[in-house]
Amino acid sequence: MKKLFVCLALVVVMLLPVQLRAQTAVKIGTLDLQRVMMESEKGKQAKKILTDEAEKLKKSLTAKQDELQKLKDAVEKQGATITPEARADKEKQYQAKLKDYQRIAGDYQTELQQKDQEYSQKIMKELEEIVKNFATSQGYTVILERGQAGVLFATPSIDMSDQIIKLYNASGTKGAAPAKK
Repeated sequence: MKKLFVCLALVVVMLLPVQLRAQTAVKIGTLDLQRVMMESEKGKQAKKILTDEAEKLKKSLTAKQDELQKLKDAVEKQGATITPEARADKEKQYQAKLKDYQRIAGDYQTELQQKDQEYSQKIMKELEEIVKNFATSQGYTVILERGQAGVLFATPSIDMSDQIIKLYNASGTKGAAPAKK
């Protein structure tokens, strides 16, 4: 009797996962967020704004770099004809301007990184809502991000990136990018 009960329990335990799997269909999709960010209209707009800002800052840095080069050339040109005190003073000015240039370059880099992060966070928040709505309406159980989740392979038929890009572009241009500061 005891053996019969153990065998019956084993059969039930082994068949239970099969029964549950048959009742619950798991629908899995993948999404390439990086691609969505780069190919969506709002992503392209944010990238253009950042590129324009970077070009503007680069021009400003180039002007400061030219000023530094002129000062360095002047120090080298006048080096033999001026007094050691005057030369030391000019070199001190050059070093101060060089430090200022390096600080400004670092500040610009930080500013661009912060703006990039702001745009990315805003777009990700909007995408999260679109993906949730899409997944719910299409009956997806799980959606994996191709780059971040460690998905080494997934058949292209479960990639929903094109659909999400279309939905995101259709969601309108409201709030495409944070206001410039």
